[in-house]
Amino acid sequence: MSTPVLSICIPAYNRPKWFSRALASILTTPETQQAQIEIVVSDDSTIAECGQISHQSLSGWQGPWQYQVNSPSLGMAQNWNRCIQMAKGKYILILHDDDYLETGAIANILETVQAHPQTSAFLFGVNVVTAKEHVRKKQQFSKMEYLDRRAALQQLLLNSSFVRFPGIVLQRDVFQQVGYFDEKVGGIADIHLWIRIFNAYGVCCVPITTANYTVHADALTMNMFNESVVNQLLSLFDWIEAEQWLDLELLEFCKTNYFHQFILAGSIRYLRIGNFKNTRKTLSLFNTVQLNSQKAVFKWKLLRFLLISFFRPKTSCI
Repeated sequence: MSTPVLSICIPAYNRPKWFSRALASILTTPETQQAQIEIVVSDDSTIAECGQISHQSLSGWQGPWQYQVNSPSLGMAQNWNRCIQMAKGKYILILHDDDYLETGAIANILETVQAHPQTSAFLFGVNVVTAKEHVRKKQQFSKMEYLDRRAALQQLLLNSSFVRFPGIVLQRDVFQQVGYFDEKVGGIADIHLWIRIFNAYGVCCVPITTANYTVHADALTMNMFNESVVNQLLSLFDWIEAEQWLDLELLEFCKTNYFHQFILAGSIRYLRIGNFKNTRKTLSLFNTVQLNSQKAVFKWKLLRFLLISFFRPKTSCI
């Protein structure tokens, strides 16, 4: 069988219902295109359901596919890497088991990458959806645009949600050049890799929405809003400053707005599910990082002021 054009890698972990939906969104691919698509499942689950779903669902798939169960479980970043290392396609898309593709996404991805064979990194639009698949936000580009390394880094470090996993498609050779997800850096392994890739290749932004990114109470990203992760993110900005990849004034502007967006987004996630204790706790992260608030854009200043005013601890009168 010839080399597939695209490998869709699903790192699974104990979420069979979500996993089944992710897989089903790939299986809508027309049979005429299935030979160009490889499906790769690296299963870190401690339950058997994802394996059963894989073998049942993929029995009629006309293209290549692989399923591997990891015992013992590898852990988050290592499971991502295992998917990529198993893949044989020229391009890689990592589809988390709680996300899913849009109808027609694969045809659009194939057309785009084949029309731009010299481009190493593509970023497509995504819908941010709730657990009930209601679209909360459309994150899409208005035009086809290539961002060089400096512009790509600036956008990545200015906007904490610039890259969402199911929206990024990379040539497999990219990983051989810049390495894989660094398992030692913990929960920031994704942005750590995007920095290395964007600094080496830039990114092509594509005005087509191909996937849905699910925000829900059990998402792994709900555990990101803590002081440890903030310190890890700060170390990334120190790293970029030391490498002199961006000038200091621009880097400071990016840093201020990145942390405002990151902390406020976490606070609002908890607020939406009525977890006021964690909302207040997340807002307190502003006390752990030194930011030049004057460099924050108006919408972040306003939102920070409103949330902190509402959740400021009440003082008792004597």
